[in-house]
Amino acid sequence: MHRSAALLFVSLVLMCACGGMAKSAAKLSAGAAPPSVAAAGGVTVAGSTGGPANATLIPEALVVEGSISLEVEEIRDIVPALRAQVEAAGGRVIDERVSGAETSWTAQLKLRLPPAKVEDVATFLAKRGEITSKNISATDVSKQLFDQDLAIKNLRTTLDRLTQLMATPGLQVQQILQIEQEMTRIRGQIDQLEGDQRFLKDRVALATLDVYISRREGAVTVAKAKAYPGVRGVMLTLFDPGARARTRFGGGFVVHTMLRTVSIEVDLFQKEQNEAGDRSRAAAIATLGGAAYSDFLGAGRRATLNPYLGGRLGYAFLDSHRFVLQGEAGVELYKAKYVVLDANVRVTGLLGGGTDLALVTGLGAIVAF
Repeated sequence: MHRSAALLFVSLVLMCACGGMAKSAAKLSAGAAPPSVAAAGGVTVAGSTGGPANATLIPEALVVEGSISLEVEEIRDIVPALRAQVEAAGGRVIDERVSGAETSWTAQLKLRLPPAKVEDVATFLAKRGEITSKNISATDVSKQLFDQDLAIKNLRTTLDRLTQLMATPGLQVQQILQIEQEMTRIRGQIDQLEGDQRFLKDRVALATLDVYISRREGAVTVAKAKAYPGVRGVMLTLFDPGARARTRFGGGFVVHTMLRTVSIEVDLFQKEQNEAGDRSRAAAIATLGGAAYSDFLGAGRRATLNPYLGGRLGYAFLDSHRFVLQGEAGVELYKAKYVVLDANVRVTGLLGGGTDLALVTGLGAIVAF
């Protein structure tokens, strides 16, 4: 019995509240639009009598959204320049993705900026490349904002009535609980409507523009060395020369297919007089081999002083035809993208037709080709 009476009591309260909401809606429709919605133009909403004389002009509120695709010849500084343009217009970049620096370059940016500046940004992009697609739309949400304002006002009126009702003397516990439950539900509706309205007003205040930028030719060709040719000055020193000259000077050339990994070298040494005054025949060493950097000592990535170790084998002529084995230790004195200066020393075994042990020291320059 108490439950039925309580339900009847709350129902009567809500009916009264709804009547008040209807009156408020009629008054709001016949009056000025909510001051929070500001734009040019407007939408006409009929007043309580539905006649033209009672119509209300709601200020226009536009949500501007769009996308632009752009192809450019040269990448250069287009992304930083676009970011500066947007910030100067009072906007911001909320998402930026750039990829494909060495293969295929693309950039995707999401911009938020004042609606009046959208066309300025489009003009800026058109000067930097070719716009392949452009899609910009404006949606009028003034009626939606008006309805949200009206609903919030009416819900607050109902909440005020329920608050006053809670102060009524003699309410039973069941009645109090039902009124509090209804107040909680209405507060939740108000919070949701206000959140939706803040989001919608933000979309009205700032347009959203997606910009897609790509290089016209797609793939970006980055120069890569096919080989590393070079020249070197060398010195051959025999440990046990006998009657031969101990030291011979010469020069050579080298071709690395991959720097330090595999290389072919040919060194030629000048004729030298021996101790008896006789001129010996010229010497030559041709080898194939490679070297490796130490991961503990920079892995070859430093600009100066990159050490390396390697091994080589091949052919030599020193008084007779020989087989050559070499162990190498070297250091890159200076290393840049297009040139390398290095020095090395090789312990060299000359086998066949006599055996000799020698040191071959060299200083060379290698360039990218």
